[in-house]
Amino acid sequence: MRTFSFYIHDQRYSVPTLQIVTVRDEERARELAQQRLYEGEHHLAVEVVEGQDELFRLERQGA
Repeated sequence: MRTFSFYIHDQRYSVPTLQIVTVRDEERARELAQQRLYEGEHHLAVEVVEGQDELFRLERQGA
């Protein structure tokens, strides 16, 4: 299992919300990040970090 940090950028707040997620691989982390992005209408982007490395960033269309 691997541990990822999700930084969820929400238009209502000046700093992103941190969520720690433990899943089997990067593919599953991407699936969950996509869910987080669209579960709130105010979510603009989700950065996914493992350790000190940003792996990817998902953004809502038009954000």
